Amino acid sequence: MILIYGKGKTGTAVKNFLDKKGIKNLIIDDEDRLPDINPQLIIVSPGIPFYHRIYKFAKKNKIPIISDVEYGYRFFKGDVIGITGTDGKTTTTTLVYEIFKNVSGKSVFVGGNYGVPFIETAGKNDVAILELSSFQLYSTKTFKPKIAVILNISKDHLDWHKKMKHYILSKFKIFKNQTEEDYLILNYDDNCLKQIKAKSQIYYFSLNQLPQDKKGIYLKNIEKSGEYILTLQDKEKIDIKVKTSLVGLHNLQNIMASLVVSYLYGLDLDKVLKVIQEFKPLSHRIEFVSSINGVSFYNDSKATTVQAVEKAIDSFDKNVVLILGGINKGGDFSVLKDKLKQKVKKAIIIGRDKNQIKSMIEEYTQVELADSLEEAVIKSYNTAEKGDTVILSPGCASFDMFKSYADRGNQFINIVKNLENQNG
Repeated sequence: MILIYGKGKTGTAVKNFLDKKGIKNLIIDDEDRLPDINPQLIIVSPGIPFYHRIYKFAKKNKIPIISDVEYGYRFFKGDVIGITGTDGKTTTTTLVYEIFKNVSGKSVFVGGNYGVPFIETAGKNDVAILELSSFQLYSTKTFKPKIAVILNISKDHLDWHKKMKHYILSKFKIFKNQTEEDYLILNYDDNCLKQIKAKSQIYYFSLNQLPQDKKGIYLKNIEKSGEYILTLQDKEKIDIKVKTSLVGLHNLQNIMASLVVSYLYGLDLDKVLKVIQEFKPLSHRIEFVSSINGVSFYNDSKATTVQAVEKAIDSFDKNVVLILGGINKGGDFSVLKDKLKQKVKKAIIIGRDKNQIKSMIEEYTQVELADSLEEAVIKSYNTAEKGDTVILSPGCASFDMFKSYADRGNQFINIVKNLENQNG
């Protein structure tokens, strides 16, 4: 008997798979008591922390405990491309999927942490493009992607992992089982990642020129037209011109990672570049909402880490009015001090941890507190002048005031649209 812990989307998908296979199973969650009969295997849903009772139960009774990704991998016969990192996972995963769907000529699955659980494609596709969270990677044992990507590493989910070391080690499990025949793509601009040693073949992406002995891709130049000139560095150097509607250098890093994946898989890069050019920004990720009397509003509700806020600020030249706040996930907002001094006219802070965040940044920019998102938007508009940018980039989880980051973003859009109707 297999015990499934978690009755959400992932747990339900695992149960459906086991039922079709005729494998006896039991699905429970926190509302249920643990079974009297020990199962042969436990499959946990993402988000259940390692100090949860189910891990203690498994350890006490010497029962193997794995994630849905690990279980799905055991049935999948195709190539796996695994993408992880603190920020940029969904954009990169979606872009790689669009590239493979349109260029590879193979049947392609996209899912994991984003969208559909991996178990739903077991045995059905040639290639699986997986967004992988630290939660899912924590409970893998044999999982081995053909191509693994780590976009970046910064403090996140410390409420789950407790220590930064545990978070990093979970992320690093993406390449733990790789061999010399596999590929690992890393961000060379991330000090934590550039030091990695692995059995797999390592390729890098960077906003700066790579050392001659490193394989990968780097930014060579930005044209006046806004096009990027990249250099692909392997046995020879190839210059690539990239056109994109994605805003910010952090998105260029996502594009570079996607290009290296495509190159290593042997895809036609001219066709790949066409897909990149046509790829539209995902919702709630530095998404343009409206311009009201010369003030531009952007929705970056997906930014739930300090690093993501930094990338949002970097996407604009100056005169930013920043809406921050919510449930802080262990982030130190004071690291933004230089960006705040240089570019942010004022920060409007909302949410449960607004006073904590205020104390971290008030030395570096003007700060004002707001009791609601609507109040924050109105205060931001009143602060901004023609040519300024208002951006919702909270750097925090949303659950104190909203159902999700998407709900927060949608409410922001509605508030801005109402403001536009009143002032347009």
